[in-house]
Amino acid sequence: MSDPIIRAQNVDVFYADKQALFGVDLKIEEKQVTSLIGPSGCGKSTFLRAINRMNDLIPICRFRGSLKIDGQDVYAPAVDVVSLRAQVGMVFQKPNPFPKSIRENVAYGLKIHRLTSSKSELDGRIEHSLKSAGLWDEVADRLDEPGTSLSGGQQQRLCIARTIAVEPRVILMDEPCSALDPIATAVIEELIDKLRRDFTIVIVTHSMQQAARISQRTAFFHLGKLVEVGSTKQVFTNPVEERTQNYITGRIG
Repeated sequence: MSDPIIRAQNVDVFYADKQALFGVDLKIEEKQVTSLIGPSGCGKSTFLRAINRMNDLIPICRFRGSLKIDGQDVYAPAVDVVSLRAQVGMVFQKPNPFPKSIRENVAYGLKIHRLTSSKSELDGRIEHSLKSAGLWDEVADRLDEPGTSLSGGQQQRLCIARTIAVEPRVILMDEPCSALDPIATAVIEELIDKLRRDFTIVIVTHSMQQAARISQRTAFFHLGKLVEVGSTKQVFTNPVEERTQNYITGRIG
């Protein structure tokens, strides 16, 4: 197995005096989908947000331990958090397009990080990102309409296009389908399966069926601890830990 792209060692996270994560050790492999599952409040979203330092936005939140991407310490004092978040994109639970046109939504990161040198290059990257997000055919003739005019599922794909436009190494997804209907969910799941050819994806999901469908590896969290991690098939069909078995069979949740 190749070196993991993300390596967390002994990660603790606190919200003021309350500890949310306890000594989490987790390796995440490149160009795979890794699902984080577990009951509400078990720490899976806290861990996800630790990867691109989104928890920094919460004043009472404290991080302890080691978290490296490609061997680089994410929490080193010299790390530029803006650059980090370009390398580690994030798609949230509810679609959050900016109050701008479809075109400007996708162009946003490209402009901020100055990743294109001409209008034609910018337009090409916008088109490529929308195609990669499976949205181009639906919006090609309406790029100047507001992103908020799209349906919920389309808005989420627009947010994915905006994320992948800057070509991150990693995409974090925090329950990206929880606000969507089953048809829109199926479209996003199919998209995630395609995107893993080019990106490493870490997804928090409350749906065990979704984790089983889309991920190659699954990590089960419970009460702030990483209980078990392994191939998705192994975790769901032959878990090592009794707590994992109890969660998957519905005895704890």
